[in-house]
Amino acid sequence: MRSSLLPTTILATILPVSAAAQTDTYHLAEDLSYTKFFSAFNFFSGPDPTQGFVQYQNATSAIQKNLIGYFTDTQSVFLGVDHTSKDPAGRSSVRLESKKGWNSGLLVADIRHMPASTCGSWPAYWLVGSDAEINGNIIWPEAGEIDILEGVNDYETNSVTLHTSAGCMVDNTTTAAAKGSDSTEVPFTGHLKTGDCDVAAPNQGDNVGCSIAAPTIAPPLHKRSSTISTNDNTFPSYGTSFNAAGGGIYAVELTSSSISVWLIPRTSPQYTLLFPTPASSTFLNTTLSISSLGTPIARFSGQCDIAQKFRNMKIIFDTTFCGSWAGGEWESGGCAKKTGVAKCEAYVRDHPEAFVDAYWEIAGLKWFQKEDVKAKAAPVQKTVVSMVRGQRWFGW
Repeated sequence: MRSSLLPTTILATILPVSAAAQTDTYHLAEDLSYTKFFSAFNFFSGPDPTQGFVQYQNATSAIQKNLIGYFTDTQSVFLGVDHTSKDPAGRSSVRLESKKGWNSGLLVADIRHMPASTCGSWPAYWLVGSDAEINGNIIWPEAGEIDILEGVNDYETNSVTLHTSAGCMVDNTTTAAAKGSDSTEVPFTGHLKTGDCDVAAPNQGDNVGCSIAAPTIAPPLHKRSSTISTNDNTFPSYGTSFNAAGGGIYAVELTSSSISVWLIPRTSPQYTLLFPTPASSTFLNTTLSISSLGTPIARFSGQCDIAQKFRNMKIIFDTTFCGSWAGGEWESGGCAKKTGVAKCEAYVRDHPEAFVDAYWEIAGLKWFQKEDVKAKAAPVQKTVVSMVRGQRWFGW
């Protein structure tokens, strides 16, 4: 819990910059951080596609209800939910979808806080393909989905998951090994749970996709000290434990042959080496070397045409409640017993205080690209969003 001041006005401007890079190096193409964040996103305010017990707010309502803003001390973006009202129609929240999509590159998000591991919650940071549309509606999952950071209820471990149409299988090999090389590289540190990315794959359940669970013990690169006990070297990847560690960097690389995800907790020595910035500011890097990130927690490659299955990927941040996943696991996952409430919707409706920590604090969001994939400079966009006059203190 901490206190932080929100300003009276959001002035967001995006100034994309073209990239020039070497083979292993990515150069900054677009910075969507802090005051540039809100002009890069649209506010989705329709019914929740996952049947959640939620009312997504447009920009005006989100401002009026204090669901968006800044933490000025850390130069971070704030995305919250209503934690004071009881509404039989669902809890107020926001779902932001980026205006632009990308086909390749390295997306780096510095997340200081995500919604806590609370029964009834379903937060997600993900990418969805928008290159298959009819009348402006995405034909899912024809252009793919990448769930970077997502879970429900009181989960404490993240799983990175892909969702596609039929014909995308991944395995435990590296891309190089899949091509017949003698590479002994460890492909990723996580655990492959399912290998068929098809949302209708037999024997995997509906919409399971291919999924890799993050490790629970810190890989060698992220161990804080060789003298620290194993219990002190846990690897916080989601929810309350992730927040307790101060959050961290989630980086996603999209290439024509693989999709890789790295997690660098703020407590990791690697975080300080890669992002040596003052505590009050976001990471300042304009270049990043893939080799410097170490082994990813997840890498998806194999019998899958990545470039065809994942197209024009847009960024989404949202927090919903109950719905097909959190609500579907309400009883089987133990939340009914834990809360003493039989139905997820009833708990979310009647206990707003439970969601005081259901917020995102995003300290940085940047797209990097290589020299042979030149970023197109988007038109300069300026969006001025007026906050409630005066200053407001949050209890975080």
